[in-house]
Amino acid sequence: MTRPTRRPPASHANAAHRMQTAPGTWIHITTHPARYSAQNTAARIRTAQYEAYAPAGAYEARIQPTETETAVYARYIGAAAQNGSTE
Repeated sequence: MTRPTRRPPASHANAAHRMQTAPGTWIHITTHPARYSAQNTAARIRTAQYEAYAPAGAYEARIQPTETETAVYARYIGAAAQNGSTE
């Protein structure tokens, strides 16, 4: 069995900035070999456990299975979305 290729870590600050300049657009964040890792990353984005995605609720995140891995996508919906406001 071959060892998986090590990927560089995702640049969450860069990704958050890109999403803020294009609100509502889904952007690829990272890809994980294990589905549970992708689910964990998506949850951390939604709850702002990564500082770049603060405040919690300002970003949506989802996972998308590929043939061999699971990709994480996110989009900026705005801080106002977390409390039901429409800006």
